[in-house]
Amino acid sequence: MKNFFYLAVLLAAISCNSNANEPDPVVAIEHQAPFGTDTVGVKLKSVTFNGKLLIEYSYSNGYLSGYKKYVAFSKPRFFQTGIFTRNGGAPQKAEVLVAQITPETEFVSEKQDPRITMQYAPAKTDSIREVAEQDFLTSSTVNKTFKFNKGGFIVEEVASPSNGDGYVVTYVRNGENNVAQTYRVVKSQSAKTNKVEFTYDTKPNPFFDLGIDWEGNFTNYAVSPNNPLQEIVYNKDNRGVKSTYVYDYQANGYPKKITITRGFINVDGGEETDSPIVLDLQYY
Repeated sequence: MKNFFYLAVLLAAISCNSNANEPDPVVAIEHQAPFGTDTVGVKLKSVTFNGKLLIEYSYSNGYLSGYKKYVAFSKPRFFQTGIFTRNGGAPQKAEVLVAQITPETEFVSEKQDPRITMQYAPAKTDSIREVAEQDFLTSSTVNKTFKFNKGGFIVEEVASPSNGDGYVVTYVRNGENNVAQTYRVVKSQSAKTNKVEFTYDTKPNPFFDLGIDWEGNFTNYAVSPNNPLQEIVYNKDNRGVKSTYVYDYQANGYPKKITITRGFINVDGGEETDSPIVLDLQYY
């Protein structure tokens, strides 16, 4: 339930060169989902988490139009909705609605309240997108600028919150345009923090076409065209959390099962792993 706001979608564009004339509006943007106008090729239907329904996806005119997320009580209960609005393929708005839940009694309210809203504006350039994100829980807003390379892949995210310090996230891409590393720099500081490193397989990543992962979030998992095999999240002492991903693939190369093992890298460099979790993917 973390990072709801990373469902991330975009708004207005600004010139990528302040010394040059702003280019004419582009007709067809092919940036990665959910930023562009490409339709979803292979459509995910649902994902289960250790045998329990976690999320269901819905589509309209070839685009992801929403999702329903479930909480893993004794019987999975629907508690969260994501809604994506497009016009002629171009993103306009994304909303997240959440019900109140009480884990001790497995209570889920019938009413869902707005949690996050993101507004888009028509794109003007191929290299920059902006999104205005409103968080109803904290009554805060964040203006984010996403910068793309020539292939249409995100390479930088600049966040300017209404409260607190701004930051810049850099996405370092490899030759296949997968994110090999990300790190954050807070504007009032200079040190790199939140460093994450990845390695990948060569198979298609179904979440890349959606722009969100199995939690409904716009995360590192959803920004690379291939599937990660290993992810290491480093702390300030260069120790952290290591995740490994093992896949069972369909004939078309898309994964049908993901086995995830997470572990901590201790101060001696050794690893302590948790019990694996299993995601089963179903497609339309």
